[in-house]
Amino acid sequence: MLHAVDTPGQDRQKEGAALSSVLWSGLLTVLKFVVGIATGSLGIMSEALHSALDLVSAGGTYFAVRVAALPADEDHPYGHGKVENLTALGETLLLLGTAVWVVREAVLRLTSEDAGALEVETSVWAFAVVIVAMLVDINRAAMLRRVARETKSAALEADAAHFATDIWSSAAVLLGITCAALAGYTLPGSRVHWLFLRMDVFASLVVAAFILHVCWGLGRQAVNNLMDKTDAATLAAARRVMRERMPAYPVRELRVREVGSKTYVSMVVDVPRELHVDTAHEIADAIAGLMSEALPGAETLVHMQPAEEDDLTPDMLVRRIALTHRFGVHGLVLLHAEQGFFIFTDLELPPDAVLGAWRVAIRAFKNDLRRRLHADRVVVHVEPNLRELPTFDEPLPDAEEWTARVRRAMEELGAPPPTAVELYTQGAARLCAVYIPREDHLTVEQSHARLSALTKQLAAALPRLARVIVAYADK
Repeated sequence: MLHAVDTPGQDRQKEGAALSSVLWSGLLTVLKFVVGIATGSLGIMSEALHSALDLVSAGGTYFAVRVAALPADEDHPYGHGKVENLTALGETLLLLGTAVWVVREAVLRLTSEDAGALEVETSVWAFAVVIVAMLVDINRAAMLRRVARETKSAALEADAAHFATDIWSSAAVLLGITCAALAGYTLPGSRVHWLFLRMDVFASLVVAAFILHVCWGLGRQAVNNLMDKTDAATLAAARRVMRERMPAYPVRELRVREVGSKTYVSMVVDVPRELHVDTAHEIADAIAGLMSEALPGAETLVHMQPAEEDDLTPDMLVRRIALTHRFGVHGLVLLHAEQGFFIFTDLELPPDAVLGAWRVAIRAFKNDLRRRLHADRVVVHVEPNLRELPTFDEPLPDAEEWTARVRRAMEELGAPPPTAVELYTQGAARLCAVYIPREDHLTVEQSHARLSALTKQLAAALPRLARVIVAYADK
């Protein structure tokens, strides 16, 4: 069963965020190049080149989110989400080239014998463009991070991390041009003068360091996603929710892959061999829905595998053997005592059954248990099967009056108001099912005690006109 979630609204949200990033990148690139050329600041020029690559990468991101939104087809059964990871990898290579150029230019200026190589003409425009860039990047990174988190977009997440580091690199450039402006007020030949003259170049090296840091993070994530590296936390979350919410169906195999903003889960679970195909479909649908809750937007494929006897608990194996011998069992006790391994169980037979007629079948059942579970002794207690409904002679009131009586009795008992009251009849045999809201926080033992007590109290509070059962509502 494949469980899918369509998110056209998220696709539009991603496209809007990517387009906004493209427009701001274009504006900042033009401003930085103009001011960088005018002032001769290597720090601002490195930032201009950085912004130019931001523009290319933002354009690639916009293209990527549009392609990633295309539906799956025969050639791309998992959709087109991997294009976001390819874009992130391409952005990494562009940034790496920028870092190499900045470092090379910084080394040339620091080793040059030309005294003018270190001169930077500062102006109010140089300060203005760097401050504007910082403000833009602060807002842009916050916006992209929010949309990336909401839509699980790898490309937007890469852009958000990228522009977040731009804030710090712009701060380094701001420090560099500030020091360059103050260099004229320091004593020539002093250490402070020497440092201030070179601070712009040092700031460009800081920018390069930030770029390399971004390259490492984005490149590693892009490669991991392209190689379908499984996130350990995602696997653990999927296994935990199955263990807590679906313990009856153990997970034999589990695979999780990320394709763009979508998560694909493939799992193999053990189920009883006798499970009907319709029931298996319902269980697979429930598991897929559960995965979608634990991993929002996940598409889940469930493969059901018949459990081998080696995988069954001794308790489950006893019940399966009982079914093959056409017996019902309850009150099962498996005891590993000092004297050996013993099995005690209540064996259900029809009330009018003659014991002698069932002796051979009972002996065969016990021998089968001893052989297959290696038990030293099997002790059975024969009980009548009381699942048949009792009959009642007194006439029932109409359905509306009977329902009103049940509701009043439940209210007087302080019990939860029934979600439904249903009456079933077969001649003089009658069964009244009273449904109350589910209490999923209770253990099996607690819920059994609660329902049994309510059933007994309600039966005592009502006229003896039908057998009463209190149960939890299905939904």
